[in-house]
Amino acid sequence: MFQGIQTPVDGYLHELRTLVRDLGRNGGQISPSVYDTAQVLRLYPPFEGAEAGLEWIAGQQQADGGWGHPDVPLARDVPTLAAVLALHLLRRDRAAQEMVKAGLAFLRSQAAQWADVHFDLLPIAVEMILPYLIDEANAVGLHVDRLPYRWLYQVKAKKQQMLAKTQIAPATAPMHSWEALGNHAPRKLFDRPRSIGHSPAATAQWLKSAQGHPELANERAAAEEYLENAAAATGMDIPGVVPTVWPITGFELAYAPHALLLTNIVHHPGISSALEPIISQVHTILREQNGLSFGHYFTPDVDVTGVASVVLQAFGHSVDADMLMQFRNGDHFYTYQYELNPSVFSNAHALHALAVGNHRLPAVEQFLKDRQLIDGRWMADKWHSSWIYTTTEVIYALIQCGRLTEVRKAGKALLNAQHSDGGWGSGVHSTGMDTGFALIALRVLQKKGIVSEAEGALMRGYDWLRQQCNSSSQRTELLWMGKELYAPYRVDRVYQLCAILSAEIERVTA
Repeated sequence: MFQGIQTPVDGYLHELRTLVRDLGRNGGQISPSVYDTAQVLRLYPPFEGAEAGLEWIAGQQQADGGWGHPDVPLARDVPTLAAVLALHLLRRDRAAQEMVKAGLAFLRSQAAQWADVHFDLLPIAVEMILPYLIDEANAVGLHVDRLPYRWLYQVKAKKQQMLAKTQIAPATAPMHSWEALGNHAPRKLFDRPRSIGHSPAATAQWLKSAQGHPELANERAAAEEYLENAAAATGMDIPGVVPTVWPITGFELAYAPHALLLTNIVHHPGISSALEPIISQVHTILREQNGLSFGHYFTPDVDVTGVASVVLQAFGHSVDADMLMQFRNGDHFYTYQYELNPSVFSNAHALHALAVGNHRLPAVEQFLKDRQLIDGRWMADKWHSSWIYTTTEVIYALIQCGRLTEVRKAGKALLNAQHSDGGWGSGVHSTGMDTGFALIALRVLQKKGIVSEAEGALMRGYDWLRQQCNSSSQRTELLWMGKELYAPYRVDRVYQLCAILSAEIERVTA
């Protein structure tokens, strides 16, 4: 495949070096979204028309009638109802209407789950978006019963009361779900990418609202270009098929180097030279913006700022603790203002960064400790659907803080969760991403002498992941949580390659 490459390590390193050099380029690469695509097609379809996008949406319907991954049921209502609305309004053929009926039946079958759901498992902005979609569906005669979702309506009302007390600014978290806020006056609300809240769905809603306003012609042209660029980031080349968030520049620039750091691959000569300009870029943005965001000069958040701060300190840059402390809220950190529930792994990232700089926060350590389950795990998070990922990120923070009792329990939970095929998965089946997360964490625990019985599990896991990564039929795994599940392609591949290389390099150099 690569001229002059003779070993698997060389091949993995070549691919990894290419990925590192491309981090942040063109706003990042990310999987397509059923929800946002359905919203774009319904609210402001592309010049080429909606048919190709509708065909793509139809092809994503699952056998049970719903859309979205069966392993994460709470993340399925939003894409399902959005797809049902788009198909109902834009296609009148019999096949499409059968899909609509199946989608509505699926929603009825799982509506009861919303009566008693843990707040931390809610997908991003679902408390705003799902009630909005239900009302939209009823307005066009689809008859979705509001009663099972009354708790969500109550949460939405509480959120609206919070937001009513402030002037919502561009490039802030509430703008990301602007399509569901209810006030669609076509004001100039753009952020740097010329989008509404880095959201294709919100941007499409703004474009619909701005129709008939000639004074906004330039802004409309810029927003249309944003939707085209967002669609390009999916690699699908289907008009109107867009991701759930874009750009993800800061996310790529922070998270991929973090994976390299955890596996000690940052110091490999072929990688470190490619990483130097990335580190310099992150350092500059952090100084200019007093933090880092997932996107392109979106409002900074504690999660990406924390991840970036861990990486920067490893490269000898000092990080002002106040940059992280601006997000402090009592015994925890908030990711964004106005959020109703704190994120466990956002807190882990902030705590890790502060601990690296010798700043201890016992109250936040206790916050994380209190959320550890009796079996040693931490639950899935509102930013990620896998408990394995949440657990591994807390492990790194608590190791830095010397909380080894909790870390040992978490390590045993990871070992106990290994599947019979050698991989790991937060659902029924092993996944490449979950296996990579578990392997990286267990290798860290093994090297620090915290878990001593991991060698056999590691070897089986590496064998499974190696086969998975080399398979021509490797499937995209949607584990990250936004308005629906998504995959940041470059970051995910970096995690998998780092997990494999951490073992391969040791084997070759042993």
